[in-house]
Amino acid sequence: MRNVNRKFLLMFFFSVANLLLMHWQLVLTVEYEYPFRADAIWSNVFACLIDTSVFFLVGLLGTWGRVKLSLLITFVSTWLLALFNVVYARFFGHYIPAMAITQVGNLMDVEVAKCILEGFRWVDLCYVGLAFLFGWLYVGRKTMERGWWNLGACLKTLGIVWGAMLASVAAFIVVMGLFRDDSFKVSYTRFSPMRMQYYQAPNNMLFRGGFFRRTWTCREDFFQGKMALTEVQKEKIEREYKDYSERESWGERPRESRNLIFIIVESYLSATSDLKVDGKEITPFLNQLKRDSSVYYNGHVQSNIKMGESSDGQFIYMTGLLPLKSDITVNLMKGRTVQGLPKVLAEKGITTQSHAIVPTSPTFWEQDAMNDVYGIGRLYSKLDYQGDLPIYRDLNDEQVFEMASQIDSKTQVPFFSMILTMSMHHPYDKCEDHGFSLSDASLTPEYRNYLINCHFFDRQLEKYITALRKSGVYDKSVVVITADHHAHHSLLSMEEGEISEELPLYIVNGGIDQTTAWHGTCNQLDVYTTLLDLFGLTPQWRGFGHTLLKKDYRNSVTEEVQTFSEWIIRSDYFAGE
Repeated sequence: MRNVNRKFLLMFFFSVANLLLMHWQLVLTVEYEYPFRADAIWSNVFACLIDTSVFFLVGLLGTWGRVKLSLLITFVSTWLLALFNVVYARFFGHYIPAMAITQVGNLMDVEVAKCILEGFRWVDLCYVGLAFLFGWLYVGRKTMERGWWNLGACLKTLGIVWGAMLASVAAFIVVMGLFRDDSFKVSYTRFSPMRMQYYQAPNNMLFRGGFFRRTWTCREDFFQGKMALTEVQKEKIEREYKDYSERESWGERPRESRNLIFIIVESYLSATSDLKVDGKEITPFLNQLKRDSSVYYNGHVQSNIKMGESSDGQFIYMTGLLPLKSDITVNLMKGRTVQGLPKVLAEKGITTQSHAIVPTSPTFWEQDAMNDVYGIGRLYSKLDYQGDLPIYRDLNDEQVFEMASQIDSKTQVPFFSMILTMSMHHPYDKCEDHGFSLSDASLTPEYRNYLINCHFFDRQLEKYITALRKSGVYDKSVVVITADHHAHHSLLSMEEGEISEELPLYIVNGGIDQTTAWHGTCNQLDVYTTLLDLFGLTPQWRGFGHTLLKKDYRNSVTEEVQTFSEWIIRSDYFAGE
């Protein structure tokens, strides 16, 4: 019987090892929201034991007590969970959120698949090794002998393991108390209740609490239920957003009907502005705009995205809200109500028509559904492109701006247009072939390719702006150029801090007084509020951002604003108006 218990323990702990390896790989990948304390190791081991035990017990129930088959189910489940999370974290910098299953269709996109393959690390072969060893034990001759897996004996062994683990945790707490170390106590009392702990610090909570605790705590998310706000919560929200002292500049602005062309550039860093490599400007046209005294430029915009990456960038610009910390925001927002920028502009008579142009399929990151939420009337995607394009490819920036020019010429003014680009998306093992090259060996190959793609975007943008000028649309338009998010330093094969992750913001034809505008550090969140201020609009909701049209700017992104945004999103707050 002793041999049976040893065999069971070994195979059981192969599943625990899957999760432990996953968590510690993610420690090197994701950003934890709070300091890594002494109790984190114990909490993580405890969480892995809980998750593995739940998988095993569910397997026993599903197989009517067949220990061996349950161990196989447990190993396969933990192995897949670990591998998917490691791959996902390298792409997005987070554990897989609760509702990511609804975005599984994005994996069919060729560019996403390439990015996933780029994330391979040699340490991933450990999973192959664990699978091989488990398989060797599972199909070995002795394990096939009749009566080898005794349910009672195995459950007794598992009980001993749990008893030892609980005793160890109790001893750890006592030791920490003797040495007056409050880290364990602080970790589990600071973030209360646990549900809000996950919403505010998802990576930290998942590392410490595990997946089944997360699933139980946030079970309502799987049904996308709406949070019921208390009157106190509603008062706090309104007190914040109805304070307009930071949300409007001094003096009256004429409410003028004009086009708003909002260009959201993929992974665009302000570090490329005025940059020369091999004696060549990377973005010569954008540099001209930057030097134009009539163009507002700020190269110190902080990225406020969370788990939704590009979709979060759009969400921030279109709503004036911060995205969810613990989930992909667009998963929750489909069919809900927000005060979308295009919607507000139309209601106030600034624009009469609106459209969006995206380089992907219409369902990628819920583009079709979210355009309805924002108040955008028509969506053009790669399916609407008239040129020669393989079905598995997305549009490059030349094709995107070509289609935008054609659509603009047919659209009645004043209109709202949102244009998304793609060419600066990773992986950066390749670049657009357009006759521009760089050879500076001091730069990583990935960064050189990124800069070449930046130059490609710059050339296509210049062609597009030239077309706007020729058609007469340019003089009737405010053109906003900014980034969906930063280019991650790790994907450029750079160390953290080696390159600034600040984003650029250009507002062209805005009539902004440069001497009274803010040019220092600000946030993506501020763009929504600034544009309402620019157009002289004063609706009740002006976003949680602060206007950049006056000098006395104060940082808009706080823990309170993050919490209020979570409440608004999860409660569908604006639906009650």
